[in-house]
Order: sequence, then C-alpha cells, then structure tokens
Amino acid sequence: MDGSSLSSGDTEIYDALAPHYREYAARKSAYLAAVDRFILSNVPYGARSLLDVGAGDGIRGMGLARVLEIDTVVLCDVSPEMLRKCKELEPLELWQAAAESLPATELRFDVVVCLWNVLGHVRTRTARVQALTRMREVLSDRGLIFLDVNNRHNASAYGAARVIGRVILDFVRPDERRGDATFDWKIGKRNFPAMGHLFTPGEIARIIDDGGLIIKKRASVDYVTGEVSRCRYRGQMLFMLGKQ
Repeated sequence: MDGSSLSSGDTEIYDALAPHYREYAARKSAYLAAVDRFILSNVPYGARSLLDVGAGDGIRGMGLARVLEIDTVVLCDVSPEMLRKCKELEPLELWQAAAESLPATELRFDVVVCLWNVLGHVRTRTARVQALTRMREVLSDRGLIFLDVNNRHNASAYGAARVIGRVILDFVRPDERRGDATFDWKIGKRNFPAMGHLFTPGEIARIIDDGGLIIKKRASVDYVTGEVSRCRYRGQMLFMLGKQ
C-alpha cells in the first residue's frame, strides 16, 4: 500500500506471499467459497462493474466477475508481485494502492469487494474509516460493497469462555487497540513479523457508519467449515453494505 498505514515491510510480505497465494487460499477454500456464495446470491441482476480491493493474485475477483457476467473489472493491490499475477488475467485496469488511498477515477462500480480481512491489515482506525469512505466514493448509486473481517468475539474459533471474557472486558473498558495482533507469518521458508486487527461487532458497525455506509445484510461464516450463521459469535463477520 502506498498510504500511511503501510510500511515497506508489509509490501515485502505480500510480495513474498504471491508465489504461494494459491496454496494459501486452498487451505481456507470452504470459508472463501461460502463468502463467494453470499456475494453471488446478493448482487442484483444487471451489475456491470466490479472493483476488488486487496485482490491478491486476482483469481477470486475475476472469478466472481465471470459468474456475474461483469466485464468491467479493476483489480487493486499493494504488492507489485501480486499485480504481476493479476495482469495475466487482463482486467480493465490495475491499481497499486492502499485501500485508504484508492486513486481518483471517473469509474463507478456496481460491486466492490474487500475480502479476507483486508480491512484488518489497515493499521489505524482513521485509515480504516478512510478506506470505507474511498470505497463509497467510487460506488455507483445502486452499488454494493462486500466486506469480511476477523471477529474478536468469534466463539467458534476462540472458545466460549474466552469470548465471554472478551465481551465483558470490551463492554466495561472499551479499547479498540485491544484487537491489534502481532504475529510471525511463515511464508515459504521465511518468517515475517506481521500484524492484523480483530474487530468486535460494535466496533466494525461504528467504522462502517463513520465511512458513510449502512449494513444491508450480515452473516457469520465459520473460518474452518464455511458454515453460515446469523449468530455474531459463530464465525468471521461478513457484510453487504450500501450508501447511507
């Protein structure tokens, strides 16, 4: 990303991930397929343009566009190596940009996808709101944004007892920084220091509102099985958003 939330180390991580991206995605195929089904079942007939923010190697965004019979596709990623893979798929345009720094364009999109916790890799709350604001600005009047993020209150992943403790703590002493996680990410034979953010349901709802968007539909998706639930504690959070 070329915005304030991205360091040169982040770009290095995604460049290193590029040759392994298909293998990495295959490990979460049940989850990714469930999210894709949600998108495909909710995009209205007649959508003609799609923007994928954080497109990775582009295969997923182009696949969604192909099923939806959309031929105006823009793929956006921060990584030059990812964009080299995207270029092979021949989208209309390629953007190398952060989610919060989408370039000025006259294009307006009927579908914007920002998937697999891309928003959670934007480093600050201010930048996350700006990312959603920029997506809203390039959205057509009837357009929809599809967004999924990691859920700090996901009992399916973290266990009921731990999540109950988190819910109580987050209610009594709210602090969004508590969702920041640092970890070592093994890619190929190398380990990279990385970060990601886990959102609470209330936190992401506030960020969506601050970005000038409304939640039109939501679901929870189990990160292992892909099971879809209405319970906010049973998976990652998936949203369909529109303009306020």
